[in-house]
Amino acid sequence: MAPILELAEVKRLVEIGALRGENTRQILDTVGPEAELHVIDPVPDFDPEEHATEFGGQYIFHRDLSVNVLGGLGAMDAALVDGDHNWYTVYNECRLLAEAARGDGAPLPVMIFHDVAWPYGRRDLYYNPDDVPETYRQPWAHRGMLPGVSELVHEHGLNPTMANALTEGGPRNGVMTGVDDFVAEHPEPLRVLVLPIYFGLAIVVAEERLARQPELAKFLDWLEGAEGRAMLLELAETMRIQAMLFQHRIYFQNEAELEHVARRYMDSLKRELVAELSSPRRADLNALHDGLEIMRAEHLRGHVVTAGVGPGASPALVRAHLDAYKQHGRLVYAIDRFTDTPLEQVRKNLQHCGLLDARVHLVEGDPNLTLADPPVDRVAMLSVGAMPAADVRTVLDRLAPRLAPQAVIQVERAADPAVRAVLDEFRQAHGLTGPETVIADTSVRWRWK
Repeated sequence: MAPILELAEVKRLVEIGALRGENTRQILDTVGPEAELHVIDPVPDFDPEEHATEFGGQYIFHRDLSVNVLGGLGAMDAALVDGDHNWYTVYNECRLLAEAARGDGAPLPVMIFHDVAWPYGRRDLYYNPDDVPETYRQPWAHRGMLPGVSELVHEHGLNPTMANALTEGGPRNGVMTGVDDFVAEHPEPLRVLVLPIYFGLAIVVAEERLARQPELAKFLDWLEGAEGRAMLLELAETMRIQAMLFQHRIYFQNEAELEHVARRYMDSLKRELVAELSSPRRADLNALHDGLEIMRAEHLRGHVVTAGVGPGASPALVRAHLDAYKQHGRLVYAIDRFTDTPLEQVRKNLQHCGLLDARVHLVEGDPNLTLADPPVDRVAMLSVGAMPAADVRTVLDRLAPRLAPQAVIQVERAADPAVRAVLDEFRQAHGLTGPETVIADTSVRWRWK
């Protein structure tokens, strides 16, 4: 942009849409201290007074819509157009700039447009739909967009919170369509150069100006040539890397914040479960949480089974973990005879915590019967709580064929001789020679093969 402003000998220019005001200093450094910059933005994300103080008489700010301001500014040497991205606004900005130039006997200003490619080159965006007369307003919705898809999508699209036209393409729809329509109607010949980078940049210059400023014409020729295209490729790659760095910074910052909130939620739930239910120890809940974190960190595929659930602390913790860390595909299976704590009471306990829904399956009865054909197809983690040794054996034997590779297996009360014997026999029978970790004093954890 800077070479164009220099070669066009710009002394009066207008910036439409300033966002955070990042370009203002660069523009004024380029055009020099004698130039006059008008900035138009109805809702600036910066303090215009600070800029007015910093840049003195060079800087004039207009807090209004461009279509309300341009008609009174007089002829401009250049216009940087990045305001409301819709046909009506862009077309009328071009018209008003042309009328001002004609009224002052000046050539059409050099016009540089942003967002002439996807997504808004052929689709309207309305920052405030009421700013565009209904006659010129496309049907719109707050939904996102995907490349190559004309209609808006309900999920995973770009800019889903913006007022986007329902369909892409067609008359009076999009930034580039506004530019095209203006160029087609303009009485004098214009040169249009479209650069397919950074959502698309279009440069529109009157042939009359290019005849008077041949160096500007040569620069546009260079942009369209091999050297210019190579420069644009390098620039596009630099911008891609900068955008990726920015996205990663935001992503990992958000991930850290979400991780902090999730851990606080899980800690709060553990305190509540220990306080309100009679049997769970905080150490056992911490151990279960640690096992769930291993499963999550290693992206193990499958569901979570808790056996010997007592009053329901373990399925409650698992269900909360799935929500806290957005593990949408997993289910929770709670296996128990429900003799010590009746099934209905366990339901109430889970409901009290807001953790009983269709993703929690309570399986009641003798595990020899309920697990004869296990209801779960793939187990990423198996947690066995307080159960008789015979039931521990049944749960392990029946679920072994459903365990995912490297599934996490945790068993409480492993210090009990009868339970210990079951675990040793199971590990030997399945050739599990990997390490066994003691957790929560009397529990153990190991990994499936």
